[in-house]
This record gives sequence, C-alpha cells and structure tokens, in this order.
Amino acid sequence: MEDMEKAQKEYEIGVLVRKEEDLAEVRRFLEQHQAVLSADFQAKKIAFAYPIEHQDDGFFAFASFSSDPAGIPQIENDLRTERSVLRSLITIPPKAATGGTAGMGKKRDSAPTRRAAPAASSSAPFVPTLSNEALEKKIEEMLK
Repeated sequence: MEDMEKAQKEYEIGVLVRKEEDLAEVRRFLEQHQAVLSADFQAKKIAFAYPIEHQDDGFFAFASFSSDPAGIPQIENDLRTERSVLRSLITIPPKAATGGTAGMGKKRDSAPTRRAAPAASSSAPFVPTLSNEALEKKIEEMLK
C-alpha cells in the first residue's frame, strides 16, 4: 500500500462543462482511474468570449487530486471524448513548500540594477543658457 501512495502525484484539473451536473461524470472518470480528489470541484458559471461547440456559456470548475502518473493520459483521453466536457486541462501544481515553481529557473535574490544614463552626450558641444535679458538683446540684434 505504501508503494501505491509513493507512486501517487498531486495534480490540478480544470474543466469547462455544459451543465454543473456534468461534473459528476468528471468525478466518475477520476475515480475510475484510481484518482483521489483532495479538494472537491469549485464551479462557477461563465459566459464565453466566443461560442464553443454552439454553447455561449458553461461552468468552469477546478479541483486538486492525486493519481498515478501512468493513468493521466487515459484520464485526458476520456475527458476529450466526453461530449459534456467542452475543455479540460490537467497540470502539476507548483511546489508551495520550497517556494520555487516547477520548470522555472533559479530565483533572483534582488531586482536588477540599472545604470544611470549619461547627463549629456559627449558629441554635442556645451551651450550655456541665456537669461531673459540676454535673450531679448540677442533678438534685437538679429532684427536690425
């Protein structure tokens, strides 16, 4: 029995079904393949952005479960062929205990630093600014 528990992995499932009652069929598929729900489905009715199989709305539900990794492809196949299931996705949840996420690179300790931009370009000559009086005097000279 311990070997069977060690072979079990945690998964998350997200399904889009036509009616809320269709979640019973998804539960049946999971139980049929010896998957154990650790959290029951949480469903919410949503309107689709575009029709899916001539449906404008449906129920989105997700749950956590544990299963033997060898049974996951068969569960996915059963969900894909079931008419009441519009879409489904099974994922491996990120590991919360280690703080890291599966498949991600090494976590950075701090935010990247930026270098300050140079104050002035070295190719442009320095031109001192003129006061208002000096500017008016310059304009008068140009108009003469």
